[in-house]
Amino acid sequence: MSSFVRAWYVLVVLGLVTFALMAFVGRAPVSFTAYVGAPGELPARVGTAARQTAASLVDRRDYRAEIAALSDALAEERQKVRLLEVANERLAALADVQATQTPGAELVAPVARGFVGQASRQLELAAGTDAGVQRLMPATAPAGLVGLVTDVTPRRAVVRSIMDPNSRVGVTVRGKGGQGVAVGALGPNLSVVRFIEDQDVQVGDVVETSSIGGLFPRGIEIGRVVALDPDDPNDVRSSFVVEPSVSFGTLQDVVLIAPQ
Repeated sequence: MSSFVRAWYVLVVLGLVTFALMAFVGRAPVSFTAYVGAPGELPARVGTAARQTAASLVDRRDYRAEIAALSDALAEERQKVRLLEVANERLAALADVQATQTPGAELVAPVARGFVGQASRQLELAAGTDAGVQRLMPATAPAGLVGLVTDVTPRRAVVRSIMDPNSRVGVTVRGKGGQGVAVGALGPNLSVVRFIEDQDVQVGDVVETSSIGGLFPRGIEIGRVVALDPDDPNDVRSSFVVEPSVSFGTLQDVVLIAPQ
């Protein structure tokens, strides 16, 4: 085989390598037609191709690093947007309570911990006196009454919910009057006892806070009547079961009202 033929084969192999590199880095490091020349120029041309290929690979690594940095920055901006959305949701809840329940609503506190154990139905808030929380502040939500702040520290507070067995809330039936006391229970519902009726109570009636006790603003929804206890012919008072309006298992924030 003559030296000319061997040189031609070398040119063909280099051409194939060039196409392979073009598929890997996205562009050819040097024009294929540049290989069609004198065999003595091959070492210089191969060196140029190698340098351009190495530069392309370095550029690709730089692009990847830049893309990673932009992705991190985008994730950070998205988190900032989400925090603003949460703040807006809390302001909307505060405005809702001020408009529909009481203008005395003052602040929104996040729920740090839900019901713990079987003997109590208390909530822990991730806010305390440093944020303006005070003892005996009624706690509510747009859906209805939550409970009462019973203990507070600089950064934490405890709310005794209306579902706690030690809770007592004066109530009436919306649109029908009457007076009674809502008592917490460990089950899914609470009981209204010693209720003196102005009109017959029926399943589906809305139960709300009354002025009895003086701890809660009047007219905040507590729940709906789901069952009536049998009447006692020797007692003019009645009792019934109420399903709370607030979903305590999914509660994330409470609106706190100035102490009465």
